[in-house]
Amino acid sequence: MNRQQRRTAEKKLRKGQSIALEDVLSSAISLHQEGRVAEAEGNYRAILQAFPQQPDAWHYLGLLLHQQGQSVEGIELIQRAIEILPAYTDAHINLGNVYKEIGDLDKAVVCYRKVIELAPDHGPALSNLGVALQNQGEYEQAVVVLRKATELAPGNHYFFQNLGNAYRKQGCFKQAAEAFRHSIALQPYQADAYKNLWRTLYVAQEFEEAAEVLRQWLKFDPENPVAQHTLAAYTGGEDVPDRASNDYVQQIFDNFAGSFDQVLERLDYQAPGLVSGAVGKLHRKAAANLIVLDAGCGTGLCGPLLKPYSATLVGVDLSPKMLAKAVGRQVYKDLVEAELVAYIEQQTGVFDLIVSADTLVYFGELRPFLRAAKSALLVGGHLVFTLEKGECGLDYKLNLHGRYSHAREYVETVVVEAGLRVCGIEEAILRKEAGEPVLGLLVTAELVS
Repeated sequence: MNRQQRRTAEKKLRKGQSIALEDVLSSAISLHQEGRVAEAEGNYRAILQAFPQQPDAWHYLGLLLHQQGQSVEGIELIQRAIEILPAYTDAHINLGNVYKEIGDLDKAVVCYRKVIELAPDHGPALSNLGVALQNQGEYEQAVVVLRKATELAPGNHYFFQNLGNAYRKQGCFKQAAEAFRHSIALQPYQADAYKNLWRTLYVAQEFEEAAEVLRQWLKFDPENPVAQHTLAAYTGGEDVPDRASNDYVQQIFDNFAGSFDQVLERLDYQAPGLVSGAVGKLHRKAAANLIVLDAGCGTGLCGPLLKPYSATLVGVDLSPKMLAKAVGRQVYKDLVEAELVAYIEQQTGVFDLIVSADTLVYFGELRPFLRAAKSALLVGGHLVFTLEKGECGLDYKLNLHGRYSHAREYVETVVVEAGLRVCGIEEAILRKEAGEPVLGLLVTAELVS
């Protein structure tokens, strides 16, 4: 359907005129795929007003709401589609995907098993079931299921990626590397397969081979920001950037948005609580009278914790998919898609409080951010942020996981240089990684004049 045909179909639907249902549904789905979510939602709802038993419209509207951070409502709508059409395998599998993304793995597994019950050789359901089992720690069972998926669809490179991930979690690094290499052979350029193969070889302490994989990756895609950043972290030396590129940050977090909150929950993520705790010490009474900026807000995990202090709460982030999740929390007055330093530089004397939870770990050199923050704060305003703690004597370091760590002495120096007063620098555990605690710094500063 071309654009003119789509507009004609939409007008007829709004006027209640006769129209082929498949045409307007196709129009709504196209809008959805183009990211024109408000228009797509309007069309889905118009379809359901005219055809309340149309399962596809319930299904896709449910997916759209989930993608906008309204997962509870989205689940209800997808379930409605299944009530209308119990053997609707696509709805069952997507309901499982939503449950998986919000961290309810038990329900996700039930959904995938239902698809397999309806269609025993359904490769995508087997693959997704294997991923869910892997996330539950059922690695042996996950490998069995994923091997079956690859046997049913030996040309599907995604299935081999999932199998490689399950082997890696199981500690079978040789088999994991073989699965990733097979995936790459089937589809020569895949960022995720190269990234996972590199990680596997690194964990297996095959360092030279790991570096070579990064170089091969860059031969296929010389401008890939993830490969460039990872190789810089791996090789070190003079090519280490002062901060992660905008493209790197956006790509990483767009890919991570769907499962971000659930993954961090499994990692015992503490940064939002640490930041809000520091704010609570600065403002003993939550008077809801501050103008607050959540710098690098992501999916908005800090938002509900900052709302009691905020008359106005603004979030800024580079990732549109993370911001879409933040919308669903309904606590931000404004959510801005922008690089945070560029955005803050445009604000002069605006904020009573700027917070940044685990965002500055993608910055090595902190001076540009701190200068911008100082200019954006009102006198008496505060800046609260977290960092990963680095080695004494080394200002900052780009680590192999792609994040920077900072020395306490460096942080104190650059905060003062920026014209801020250090209120406190405390050590704290930010989260767990590979089962080990990640030691960080919780920094509080004030603009005194």
